[in-house]
Amino acid sequence: MIIANDYRIEYDEKAQAYRVKGRQAAYCPDCRHLLSGYDTRKRTVLGNDGTAFNFILRRLRCPHCGRMHLEIPDFIAPHKHYSAEVIQQALSQNQSFCPADDSTIRRWRRKK
Repeated sequence: MIIANDYRIEYDEKAQAYRVKGRQAAYCPDCRHLLSGYDTRKRTVLGNDGTAFNFILRRLRCPHCGRMHLEIPDFIAPHKHYSAEVIQQALSQNQSFCPADDSTIRRWRRKK
């Protein structure tokens, strides 16, 4: 997984999703070779108020080792349905607005 800090977001009317693309070249975290675009995948992320946002993220392939990597912006938490901001605020004991279930928040705290 590649976490992009510098990216561009555009709304795609046809797909009804936000298309995210990193502005800098991405390198394989395993072998450090330049990654090339492979395809895209859709990802749904829940925000502070529980609103679902759809994103189209790039999947990148390493031509050297053949591994696949997903490029995600820094506001999306890896392997989670909630935004990184929601998770961070829930972990800092400020869960007055958190749309996640109590059991989900407890699981985040255990894995912290």
